[in-house]
Amino acid sequence: MNLSIRCRAGLALTMLVLGGPAPALACACCTNEGQRNVATVALDSGKRAEIESLRFGGKAALFTGEGDVDGIEGIATPSGSYQLTAKWRDDRLEFSFRDGLGHTGTLSLARPGTVSMFEVDPRDRPDKGQGPRLYKEWKLSAPAAGTGVFRGSIGPRQIVTLVIQGGGNNCTSATDFSHWTLVMQGPKANYTFFGDLVTTK
Repeated sequence: MNLSIRCRAGLALTMLVLGGPAPALACACCTNEGQRNVATVALDSGKRAEIESLRFGGKAALFTGEGDVDGIEGIATPSGSYQLTAKWRDDRLEFSFRDGLGHTGTLSLARPGTVSMFEVDPRDRPDKGQGPRLYKEWKLSAPAAGTGVFRGSIGPRQIVTLVIQGGGNNCTSATDFSHWTLVMQGPKANYTFFGDLVTTK
């Protein structure tokens, strides 16, 4: 049965049982088969609060594909893995990296005014009564800033993008996101870090 039909049927049953009108937002978080949302919207206070409540795991990996870490340009001493801390300092999210030999550096992302959203039904997740679970990506991009081993990455037209990845319904919160990717792009350097987000109780 089509989701919208199920929602209407559920609302009608609620009205019969309770003897009155059902809540207007009973299915506000429901999703639909084939749903797709791709947009760039204002980073309002609600979205900002969810993003700022994210907690990053203590490890980061450098993506190399089939290549070798020595082929990565823009990092003085590239390594396959790093210890990571990430925290907001005023309006800037700062990622601090340390490799196994003690080499350190930071990459930071100034909080932009917009967030790019990609939310789609991947068509491989079962409908459990309120629509399929969506795959989600939110992206924040800003001119790159960095120190230490990343100093060679910084220059005009260098952009750093944070991508948070996960899934859920139409009511997005920080708990929907489970992974992150940090992408450096520009004429001087192009590389990608990735890692996990952790939940806090």
